[in-house]
Amino acid sequence: MRRGLILNLLSNVVFFVVGYVIHYFLGNTMSAASYGIVGTIMTVLDFEYMFLSNGARQSLSKELSLRRYAIRDVVRKSMLFQVVLIAVFFSINFFGAPLFAYVLNDPTLAPYFRIAAFLVPANGLFVLLLGINDGLQRFSTSALLSTIYPIAKLCVIPLILLYFQDDPVAGMEVGYLLALVLVIVLGCVSLYRRKDDVRSPGNVKIPFGLVIRNTLSFSIFFIMVSLVLSVDTLIVKSLVVPAAMAGYYTGAVNFGKLSYYLMTAFFTVILPVVAKAIGEGDRSGAALRVKQFMVLVLSLILPIPVVISASSSNLLSAFYHPEYAVAAEALSYLSLSSFFMGMTVMLNMVHTSFSSNRFSDLLSVISLISVIPIFVACAKTGGITYIALASMVCTFVTMLVSLGVVVKHAGNVLTARALWAVCGSVALWFVVKAVFVLFPITGLLQIAVAYTVIYGVYVAILVLFGIVKLPAKMIRIKRRIS
Repeated sequence: MRRGLILNLLSNVVFFVVGYVIHYFLGNTMSAASYGIVGTIMTVLDFEYMFLSNGARQSLSKELSLRRYAIRDVVRKSMLFQVVLIAVFFSINFFGAPLFAYVLNDPTLAPYFRIAAFLVPANGLFVLLLGINDGLQRFSTSALLSTIYPIAKLCVIPLILLYFQDDPVAGMEVGYLLALVLVIVLGCVSLYRRKDDVRSPGNVKIPFGLVIRNTLSFSIFFIMVSLVLSVDTLIVKSLVVPAAMAGYYTGAVNFGKLSYYLMTAFFTVILPVVAKAIGEGDRSGAALRVKQFMVLVLSLILPIPVVISASSSNLLSAFYHPEYAVAAEALSYLSLSSFFMGMTVMLNMVHTSFSSNRFSDLLSVISLISVIPIFVACAKTGGITYIALASMVCTFVTMLVSLGVVVKHAGNVLTARALWAVCGSVALWFVVKAVFVLFPITGLLQIAVAYTVIYGVYVAILVLFGIVKLPAKMIRIKRRIS
């Protein structure tokens, strides 16, 4: 489990480093309004990816881990339903492109949505491969594929410089498509070489209706997640003027989502790990795993959005341009909002393993009904700052409710170490805020160094006080050195 978690975290780090390299290139070669178009296209794709990616991946991961049905039958029927969903979203993007352009008040968007339609089937097949590897506890292979994909996306930069100078948005989409095709081929080759892994004793067939229910349940839940994380960008694009504000907000969102995507490593691993323990009848062992995950997340991931929140103005000014600082307060809220949403997802993955999907379904319905009106009202009232604040409040509430439900079914998962980690992050926010107010840290390299030092010192303090415990191997090495 630990190795799979570390590898998935590393793949997410690579994903973000590459993503920021690409966005740095795009943000510094486009106008704010053009960069807003990139944000709009990617927001819609993120929404669809949430539906296609997480529904099939998490459903496959859970059922393969539980070992209740024949593995090949689970894979076959999951793939069949995924193809149906892919066809639906491809049609929406390709044939509905003019409608998207009309609703979003920008006629230039239509051709980009048609190109984006081809990203949907490629991404849908890619995540099926990830789900199969997760369910078979092959986290290393899953992490490797997830690492190769973002690296391959770097082809966007030479494509734009050499072939798409006049249309960088199209160059970005073509580059992403080529990267997906590459990892799909590699994933299929890897699966074929380990084809014996998908053979299981017994021939109990999984009901196709169960595949549909599981996939749709996870999909609807992640639609809610995507709605909270992404719909604010569309609302800003449609309702907030001037048009440049969409570009500034896109810059804030790019950093705001960092903690959520880092946490995907945790809930990617925690679902199959806990489900496997539950399938073996070891509920106490499953609860222990959850407590370990909670300490790790609150100790190692929470400090990241806290540091970003406390230094948002410096970060946006250094990474983009000084005028992007107008979205600094929004980034302060969005960075914490994404973490709260990541916690919500992880807690719901735990609850799904211990109980059923019913709570997640109910939470999804309530959120889908309430979030959009709240965001629209806030955007009209206070622009990008109010809508970001609303996002943070909504995700904080869903996190608390989800925690309460998990405690009811799995017992108290917040240990004393976890609570001390939360207190440490609160103190860290004020320290970082003071540092960036007192010292003029404005260069991008200076900020990167400051972040590294602050994070390293903070984690060292947690280790010193026993909140984060070193692995046994590292302790033995430390003793030998001393």
